[in-house]
Amino acid sequence: MNKCKISDLEKMTFDKHIKPYRFYADGIDEKIDNWSDLCLIFVKWLNRNGLLPLGKLPVPNYAGRGKDFINMKPQHTRQEMNGYWKNIGPYYIDTKYNADAHVRNILSTLRHLGIIDPQLQLSFHVD
Repeated sequence: MNKCKISDLEKMTFDKHIKPYRFYADGIDEKIDNWSDLCLIFVKWLNRNGLLPLGKLPVPNYAGRGKDFINMKPQHTRQEMNGYWKNIGPYYIDTKYNADAHVRNILSTLRHLGIIDPQLQLSFHVD
């Protein structure tokens, strides 16, 4: 299980056979149970590092069609869209996505927040 930088993720393809395994950043080495868990750990990391100001919310999902990845309330900009919301502090994260969309949401969140070359890495395992 090699550690992948964010720049590596952009070149990878994710499907139902690839699972997140560990999150590494700022001395953190945290086991990841599933894709939803990865998103929650990612948002915790953003929050701990002061990288997710409330003024930048909502964070749209990667497709940008009215669904939000992170918001201050458990609803999308287009309220008729559904999601599976999980709460971390003042944030709600929609975790109702497939593997590839989870990765795209993380990458688009970093772009939305203007975070270039974050010092975090991920590892994965294949079923």
